[in-house]
Amino acid sequence: MYELDCAGIIPGCQRVIRAESQAEVVRRAVVQAKQLGVDRISPMMLDSFRMKTHELLN
Repeated sequence: MYELDCAGIIPGCQRVIRAESQAEVVRRAVVQAKQLGVDRISPMMLDSFRMKTHELLN
């Protein structure tokens, strides 16, 4: 399971996004950003999603 706290990356986002893969977390973050009015997902924002996504250890 992977997790991303999108606060500080996506303006106005207070969610923690969780999914089974890092790719799915990033996909959900992109959807969330668009829902919050971000028109263009920059390469820098995508890099932030990837860098700040971490694996949850049991």
